[in-house]
Amino acid sequence: MPLSLQDWHARYQVQAQWTKALRTYFFELLKTHPQEKILDMGCGTGALLPDLQALSPADIYGADINLENLSLAKKGSPDTPLIGTDVFHLPFPDDSFDLVLCHYFLLWTGIPSAALKEMRRVTIDSGYVVAFAEPDYGGRIDYPPEFIKIRDYQISGLINAGADPRMGRTLKALFSSGGFSDIVCGVYEGLWQKDSSPANMDSEWRVLEEDLSGILSRKEIAVLKKHEMKALEKGTRLIYVPTFYCWGKVSKSD
Repeated sequence: MPLSLQDWHARYQVQAQWTKALRTYFFELLKTHPQEKILDMGCGTGALLPDLQALSPADIYGADINLENLSLAKKGSPDTPLIGTDVFHLPFPDDSFDLVLCHYFLLWTGIPSAALKEMRRVTIDSGYVVAFAEPDYGGRIDYPPEFIKIRDYQISGLINAGADPRMGRTLKALFSSGGFSDIVCGVYEGLWQKDSSPANMDSEWRVLEEDLSGILSRKEIAVLKKHEMKALEKGTRLIYVPTFYCWGKVSKSD
């Protein structure tokens, strides 16, 4: 069964927790550069908005092409200005924001270089553009080996859905060629511990089922899920999806 909007929001909240420590660190770095206006580009259902409001006294804005997502974001952050727009035609003048950020977003844009160019346009000179998380499923590690095929299935599913499953590895090159300075890029570390939450594993698999729909039958997905649950219970299952981040300073005086 397709995921509901609330299901996706719950998933986005999980992703937001994965990257929370880096956001906290980044905003600590910015304390010497006071922010007045921040744009969360591709804000979706608003999973990051409460955290951004807690981290910064700046005025926070959200933008997303999906109006249904924005309707849910509005419920969670009623005082936040939310704009329905695509990333290639932002309805803001040049130099509108001190910081423009995104999160699991560029892989869905189709032309990430053009997306970054527009995000840079609306950022002030000496402001920052940040991609807080872009996964790279091409570098996904699965163990035991019988689960390696999940990587290939998921890559095919994401491509069919219009995403670039290898976006993570391109971030440094995109920022380097995009007119940014003081670039910092990295990859999140892995942490493996027994997950005591069946609800969390169910969420993981519901998203995977969405990715694999059209690639495998429901029966094939059910068999794969059963095998994985057994491996998880035995403690032998390991999954690592390299997820990259990158930020750069906007320099418009060149």
